[in-house]
Formats: sequence, C-alpha cells, structure tokens
Amino acid sequence: MNQSVGNFLLQLSLSYEITGEGHVASDNRTTSNYSTLKMSRLNGKFALVTGGSQGIGFACIKELLNNGIQGVTLVDVNVSKGNESTALLKEEFGTERVIFIEGDVSKEDQVEDAFEKSFNHWKHLDIVINNAGVIAEQHWQKALLTNCGGTLQCSLTAFQYLSTKRNGRGGVIVNVASIVAVHPYAITPVYSSTKSFIVMLGRCLGDSIYHDHNGVRVVTVCPGLTITDFARNAGGLEALKSLVPHSQTSYNDDRDWLKSQS
Repeated sequence: MNQSVGNFLLQLSLSYEITGEGHVASDNRTTSNYSTLKMSRLNGKFALVTGGSQGIGFACIKELLNNGIQGVTLVDVNVSKGNESTALLKEEFGTERVIFIEGDVSKEDQVEDAFEKSFNHWKHLDIVINNAGVIAEQHWQKALLTNCGGTLQCSLTAFQYLSTKRNGRGGVIVNVASIVAVHPYAITPVYSSTKSFIVMLGRCLGDSIYHDHNGVRVVTVCPGLTITDFARNAGGLEALKSLVPHSQTSYNDDRDWLKSQS
C-alpha cells in the first residue's frame, strides 16, 4: 500500500494545474493504480522530502527515483533511521542520487539549514513534499509545532527556493494531510485539527494569486489509513483509549483492522 500512496502523491505533484483554490485529494483506506509518469518529466529535477525515512515519505522518495528524478534530499529527525533508509536507497538507485540531512521541522533554524544544505548540494530545488508529522495527543504542543508549524515553515521556505521571482525554476509543494482532516476521528482531536490546518493552508497558498506570481503549485493530499510503522506505533491512540465510552466500538474496530493488516 505504501508504494501505491507514494505513486499517488507523485502523480498529484506533477499533473495538477492550479485553478482557483489549491487542490485537495483524499481517499479512505483505498488507493488506486496510477500509470507511471514519463521519466522525462523528472529529468534534471531535484526534490526534498521531510519525514522521508519511513512510511509514506520513504515511498514517495522511491517513486521519485523510480521515475527518473536526478536527486532527492531525505530530511528526518531520526538520524539512525534516516541513515539506514538512505543507505537502502543508495544501494538500489546509486550513491549519487540521495542525501540525508538531519532536521526537526518544528524548529525554524533546522528547517532553514536543511533547505540551504540541500540547495547547496544539488544547486536546484523543484519539488518539496512536506510529509513529517506526529500523533501526540497528550503532548499537543509538540503536535502543533510539528504538524502545523513545521508544514507552514517548510512551505514558506520552499517558496523562497522555488519561486521564479527569487531565481528559482518554479515547482510544486505537496503537503501531506490526512483523511481525518475531512472526516474527523474523535479519539485524535489534536491530530485531526492539525491536519485540517494543513488542508486550509494548502487551499490558501495554492490560490492562483500565488501560483501566477511565483510559478509554484501547492497540492494537499489526504491519504486514508496507511499501514506504516507510524500507524502501528501511534502510542497517542492508546493513551486516549480510557476516554472512549465503552459503548463506542469504532476505536477497537479500527485497531483490530489495523492489526489484521500487519
């Protein structure tokens, strides 16, 4: 499923034209098969993916590399996992097409540092996928700083490098929200709210007034429940179990479904 989601995001990032409000795409536990894009669309292009060491972010990087992108920067706060994933990608796609940069998107200085290092290495930037996020219902400040602040900071920084008004080549920003942004999941009110923020951010920044001025498209995607380590290890969900009335079975039903997919 991860590979299909990665392909889905790649299709969106390269095929949508902004007309009016920024595009939002969603699915609910299902993904479709999408035809492979022509490799010429990505020749000579460079991407930066946050939260790229595993799950949807890692799948996106693999799809970009499979479809001929010249170089990708993997940004992640988890150094050991980032190095491990980068090594796997280099083994499969070559040592010159992927670099890893440690970065916490909730910290402005680290975001700016990651973008600067990536640009200095590749000399260009064309695609930014803001995928980093956390489920932290009991530590809502962390969730707000990472999911909302991180996505906003990365989007604004991306404009600085992509904008044709700043010597960029134009490009696309893909912000990864969630199906819970449009279909709230009651036991994750903080996570659901942060993902709703990402949807509205994309609708605003994706407006034609920004695209026409900067040559940058903004796309927001809302994947359904995707079987990743992030979903399996969402400890914040367990912490909220005691708050769910015994008569409500949706929580246990979803957890049972998730376990059955493992």
